[in-house]
Order: sequence, then C-alpha cells, then structure tokens
Amino acid sequence: MATSSTRFMGKLIAIISSVAISLVVLISFVPALAFVSKTEGPSVVGNFQFVSEKKGITRHIEFQATRNYDGSVGGEVTFRDDRPVIVEKSSEQSSNESGQPFFFKADFDCLVVNANKAIMSGAITESSSQLYIGRRVLVVAEDNGGAKNPARKDRLTWGVYRAERKQWATSDAERPDDQSNQLSWIASDSERAEDAGVRSDEDHIIGCQSFPLSSFSFFSGDDIHGTVLVRP
Repeated sequence: MATSSTRFMGKLIAIISSVAISLVVLISFVPALAFVSKTEGPSVVGNFQFVSEKKGITRHIEFQATRNYDGSVGGEVTFRDDRPVIVEKSSEQSSNESGQPFFFKADFDCLVVNANKAIMSGAITESSSQLYIGRRVLVVAEDNGGAKNPARKDRLTWGVYRAERKQWATSDAERPDDQSNQLSWIASDSERAEDAGVRSDEDHIIGCQSFPLSSFSFFSGDDIHGTVLVRP
C-alpha cells in the first residue's frame, strides 16, 4: 500500500512540475508578443553607400522608421560624407565649419508605406553646419528584395528642403493706390467635405504627403549600393 502511495505522489509531483514549467515558458513569451502586436505597425530600415570615382566609399546614409498603431512615428536618418565639403556661405556660419566632413541627423515625424515603397520625413536636429538645423529631410525607399534578388537592386532617393514662408498679399487690381493688407484665407476643395484646407499664412512644411510616390526619381548607377527592408 505504501509503495502505491509513493508512486502516486511521484506522478502527481511530476505532473505539477511539468505544468509549472509550461506556464513559466508561456508567460515569458506573452509580454514580447503583446508589445509587438499592440504597438508596432509598418516599419522601414535601410542603409546605402555612394562610391566616389576612385571607388572609395564617400557618402553614407542610414535610416529606420516605425509607425505605431497609435499613429505616432519614431525613427531617424543619418547622413555623412567622408570628404570635406564646402557648405553654403552665410554670416551665421562659423569659421570652423568649412572644410569639415559634412553630416546631419534628422528625427522622422511621418511615415507612409505603400506595398514595397516608403516615404519618410523629419526635421534635422544635428549637423556639422548650423545652416541645416531645422530643415526638412525627405527619404524615399523601394524594397526590391535586396540580397535575395541581386538582379533587382533596392532603390533610394532623398532631399533636403527649407521651410518656405508664404508671402501672399491681397489688393484691388483696379486701384493702383490700394495698399496690400495682411488678410489671410483658407484654400480648400469645395467638393470634398473632409478637406480641411490650407491657410495662406502658414509655412510650407515638406512632409510625407507633399508629393505623390509616382513623382520621385530614384538614384541609379553602379556607384550606389545598399539595401532596404520595407514592412507594410
């Protein structure tokens, strides 16, 4: 009788131990899965190099962006040039900027993903030239398979833009002596009720919606190498 009880207790302990181990393993995976499913949406990550005529790598651009399900966007782009460049001359430019390797870093605030293409945009927060601080950066990437299909390269294009202030003024065309005033107005599409319109006195800020995807021309040539991974 004692032997049967001992065997029963041994089996019971083994079953309890197995269930406890399974629960620990399951619980350890739940937080990670919950975080991915609840917070992360479309994402992009990539890096490209531009090779000089001497076949040396001279320019580098790296970027990554993620749009969370709450609509917020996180990510950044970093560009650096190994060769010293002459930046734009200005009274605001410090004397020690000229001749230094150029770089900038921008924080993304918008991301649009359409199939294998992505548009990212943000403001420059760091740069070797103070003239670039605050300017907008637009990065467009196309994922064509990368290393999985060497015959089709991943593609990229990008640009840096100033924020332009609109200088609209109203006047009476029939009265040459009419002085322009500081009135502002909102332009909108009367056939689209959802169109909130654009104020005439607002700065023109370049963003992900400023240009359609079809309007971009990607860099091409044997001197461009890189990969990008777009996840819708």
